[in-house]
Amino acid sequence: MATTKKNTAEPAPKTAKTPAPRQMPTQAAAPVKSAAEIKAAAVLEAAANQARSALQLQMKQWEEAVQLFSQKQFGAAQARFAEAATGPAAHIADKARSYAQICARKTGGAEVNLQTADDHFNYGVERLNARDMDVARRHLDRALAMEPNGEHILFTLALCCGLSGDGAGACENLKRAIALEPRNKILARQDPEFSALAQQLPALRALLAPENVDSFQA
Repeated sequence: MATTKKNTAEPAPKTAKTPAPRQMPTQAAAPVKSAAEIKAAAVLEAAANQARSALQLQMKQWEEAVQLFSQKQFGAAQARFAEAATGPAAHIADKARSYAQICARKTGGAEVNLQTADDHFNYGVERLNARDMDVARRHLDRALAMEPNGEHILFTLALCCGLSGDGAGACENLKRAIALEPRNKILARQDPEFSALAQQLPALRALLAPENVDSFQA
């Protein structure tokens, strides 16, 4: 009896699925600025540049005025202080106005009439520059009593204390002046008398150390 072979069909190979193409993430197109936005940005940049230039000019006028004052050229110093008083930094403008008044008294020979905190401050500065330390400190103390948060008074009183040999008073008053107006730290570092005192007083040197100086941008 003949036997028939059972045909067993081989299973067809499975067709590999073609992976779908990966889609690359698309970056969002940068928004196109309108003409008004571009103009506004240009105006803001120009204003910032103008403010920086004005601050630099004020600092230059202040430094020149201080140098003239130290040389006892009070007429020229008064003009420079008056210019610095119109600058954008209020803490420099206030000091410049005070020194301009001192220069005016020195050149005009006006009588001393001390009634306000500014009067005592200005006279104290005048006596400080004459190295009449006791009188200077007395009037600066009077000015501070009348204007307890006068950072410019504290700044000058700190210098007076230091030059008088009171290192603790110098550090304490300067610390308070900086707390009220942080830029006083930079002004103190730029002041040759404070720099000289810092070499003698470790606490003052630490207070004015470069790493502790905040950077300011106009």
